[in-house]
Amino acid sequence: MEVEHRIDELINAGRGVVESDFDPVAFKHWRLEAFECLAAMFGPDHVYTKYFEYFVKQGDKTSALAAGGVLVAAKEQMTTACAERSGDVGSV
Repeated sequence: MEVEHRIDELINAGRGVVESDFDPVAFKHWRLEAFECLAAMFGPDHVYTKYFEYFVKQGDKTSALAAGGVLVAAKEQMTTACAERSGDVGSV
């Protein structure tokens, strides 16, 4: 699934920004890419997009971690929604 792969890349890129010396150029690039991805998936007014935007505006490592958590939650919701559409939820 292409979108799930993209989210994984963004989650890993966010971890990389936090684990590095918090390079402002890398942070800005990650912030823009992740925001565009969330806005495309859920819309610009969705709670995940808004929370992500709020956290990245803080511009520090702790907030970047929280923003990464929003990406993880978005991935979970997307994965669950895809499974429900395909009838895989609840099957053993």
